[in-house]
Amino acid sequence: MLKKFLTFTLTTTLLVSSLTGCTGKSIFTFNNKNTQTKFNEKPIDLIWWTIGAEPKDYALVSEEIRKYTLEKLNVNLQIKYSDWGEYGEKLSDMVKTGEPYDILFTSGIGNYQDLLNNGYFMDLTELLPNVTPDLYNFIPEDLWQGVTINNKILGIPAYKDSSQSQYWIWDKQLVQEFGIDYQNIETLQDLEPVLKQIKDANPNEYPLVLNSTDGINGFMTTICNYDEILVEPTIGINFNDPSAKVVGLWEQPDVLENLRILHSWYNKGYINPDAATLIQIPDDRKLSSGQSFEGGWKDTEVGHKYFGPVYSTRTIQGSFLSLSAGCTSPEEALKVIELVNTDKYFRNLLAFGIEGTHYEKTGENTIKKLNDKYEVPAYSQGTFFNMYVQEPNPANQWDELKQVQASAVSSPILGFVFNNTKVQSYILACEKIEEKYRASLMTGTANPDEVLPKMIAELNAAGYQNIIAEAQNQVDKFLYKK
Repeated sequence: MLKKFLTFTLTTTLLVSSLTGCTGKSIFTFNNKNTQTKFNEKPIDLIWWTIGAEPKDYALVSEEIRKYTLEKLNVNLQIKYSDWGEYGEKLSDMVKTGEPYDILFTSGIGNYQDLLNNGYFMDLTELLPNVTPDLYNFIPEDLWQGVTINNKILGIPAYKDSSQSQYWIWDKQLVQEFGIDYQNIETLQDLEPVLKQIKDANPNEYPLVLNSTDGINGFMTTICNYDEILVEPTIGINFNDPSAKVVGLWEQPDVLENLRILHSWYNKGYINPDAATLIQIPDDRKLSSGQSFEGGWKDTEVGHKYFGPVYSTRTIQGSFLSLSAGCTSPEEALKVIELVNTDKYFRNLLAFGIEGTHYEKTGENTIKKLNDKYEVPAYSQGTFFNMYVQEPNPANQWDELKQVQASAVSSPILGFVFNNTKVQSYILACEKIEEKYRASLMTGTANPDEVLPKMIAELNAAGYQNIIAEAQNQVDKFLYKK
């Protein structure tokens, strides 16, 4: 074992040569200090697409960003936003029309392997250590392995809570009211007496509110301890299995036992009766499971880690930046990303906006937000480790998180990405079958002893075992090459 979750739907028949990027070259010496650098040629135009709603003060902050990258790198940087539910479609449109872009936020959740296997992103293996050594050396080896596919580095991972740590997150008032010993609750078995206590005191309420999308967030990974190779149909390996045997998760006894527990909770009224059809989770849940880090929740909540930290391809690929295969100024694009990760002023400008306008400093490394005029997903931009800490979180929040990352262990198949080309028809058929049953099973609504055998039989008839066999073949080759 090595040392210590956006769906993309792009047309894969387009030629990579149809992707276009920036033009022109600049002659300069990159300087990461706050000094003026002189340039001999006109600025390079770069376009960076990212996820999220365009902030209210977009124009104001964008101008400051542009000024800074011009001063530092002779780069005229334009950051463009596409809203959460539209981002994947936007990327697809860019490929179809040949719209220019250079840097884009990417994520391994969903069908990202289709992009990897069809050459949409630039191979950065040689460029990174030679053009941006500070960036290359700053990010740990395991993270680079998580974005290395077929021996090619195809992105720059965001060095942050890159390993997965899963928490039970509780409403603080609830904890105080019931005297819940939340710091010693980790397993479903640990959780059950508390759910009963809450339900007995409030018979008309449901202590565990689930929805059809997640069920318990992280169930297969953090409750059942599997590194998922595919989410639908669900296959993967056990994190503790060094032989990396690929299994169908629905067929595993421990998964069945945990589904039985959920079903018993549903029957006892611990889980909301509309869980299998509920889409939008209410904001006032008293208990939830989520990937987080110490202090990574609202000040009205408390949390306790029950899983991790563990590095997997999925966690590392949860947020990274890639360059268009058609970018004509990749060195400048990489230097912009290096600036994000190594220049404190620039990092906080991207994350929080302009000091005095959008936030004020309350200490050397702490800030207080002044308004909501500049709200962006900072996790999509780069590292957390040169960012200010927002009150009321402790000033050493990022130092502690960095220590957690250093203690993370790695999945036996870190860096593996499944190529589904040979079994795509089986996958599509199995996805449709899982969609019929998944929400009812993951929310405890259905009796797994009745439903699972039926679903597994349908999956096997549709090629489930063929998918598992192909994944095993690829995993074996991946491990052999390592």
